[in-house]
Amino acid sequence: MNEYYYLDISLKLADEPDQLLPVYFKSCLERSLTKIFGEIGGQTTVDVLKFDAARARAIVRVPSDFYVKFRAATTLTGQFQDIPCNFIVHKASPILLGLTETYLEYFKAS
Repeated sequence: MNEYYYLDISLKLADEPDQLLPVYFKSCLERSLTKIFGEIGGQTTVDVLKFDAARARAIVRVPSDFYVKFRAATTLTGQFQDIPCNFIVHKASPILLGLTETYLEYFKAS
């Protein structure tokens, strides 16, 4: 059994943020987990493996036993730096290679 799940996730914002950095992106995800599941229930490791600020898109790794909680928390996220937002999960896989974009998918998303 794989111990991690990988997600290709993007942030859709209603307005431009002050700064869109990987640390703020990760912090928003971790805050969502804590807000929904509490200090103990939402405590897990969220790793941002790759981040594209221009597209507000990232490859994120979470432990597989927190995958369902993570998806629920991202669905219920409504704010990023006090800006209305939502997360979109484009792909999810227990294998990192499963997130590879084809040439057509890359330009479609841009």
